[in-house]
Amino acid sequence: MQQVEAQGYASASTKLEYVMLQKALLPLVVGAAFLYPTLAQTQPAPSTPSAESKQTPAWEAAIEARRAELIRINGPGTNSALRDQLLKMGAEDQAVRGFANGKQVSGMTKEMIQKLPATDARLTAALQQIVKERGWPTIALVGIDASNAAMLILTHTADHAWQRQLLPQLQALADAGKIDGSSLALVVDKELVAAGKLQRYGSQFKFINGKMAMYAVEDPSTLNQRRAQALLPPMDVYKELLAQIYHLQASDDVVMATAPAKK
Repeated sequence: MQQVEAQGYASASTKLEYVMLQKALLPLVVGAAFLYPTLAQTQPAPSTPSAESKQTPAWEAAIEARRAELIRINGPGTNSALRDQLLKMGAEDQAVRGFANGKQVSGMTKEMIQKLPATDARLTAALQQIVKERGWPTIALVGIDASNAAMLILTHTADHAWQRQLLPQLQALADAGKIDGSSLALVVDKELVAAGKLQRYGSQFKFINGKMAMYAVEDPSTLNQRRAQALLPPMDVYKELLAQIYHLQASDDVVMATAPAKK
């Protein structure tokens, strides 16, 4: 079975991950990635929009309010140099995946796919050094966008052992409101899928026969409730966004994650 990743892979060798959306829609990852268009912006505007169409959905309003509260509590960040470094790193992460200034500027070329492992490894090493010297970049230290840029890089790292090692600390920081907890959901799901387990928030997809299929989740009947608690959009909205950005149909099929082979 073929797989791709939602940050722009056109390859048949990698997983489809959570797309990074506009900050008013989903406070999930990096400064540049925060600027992705909302669902309403990516659809043709009606000629005579009704008052109802202008209303912000409740889930989107909750996300906007959560982001504003995190910024209010933690401030804009005290280390501007580190903030700029992380934002630059996040932009590099997105550029190699075909995104620039918050917009998809190209599909994944063969050359870009070949650069991905080296780019991710280099950014991982830089982030590991930052964490070693200063601890995990919190909102109070670097601001919310740069903090989420760090999470974006952690999401893409091939060092799964390091991901797993950090999860308890990151969960504690999220619970304390020191980092954006919604950005952690992707890392949690990615680790679960990598281990061949059921994912929790439905962020991981697989490319099969020209369509996107979601990896199986824990208790599907309460998936949207868990997503709401993590301040993620409802699953139907997310699938439509994936389809718009990657021009692939998000099917209702579900696939099981496969545990890594034992050495």
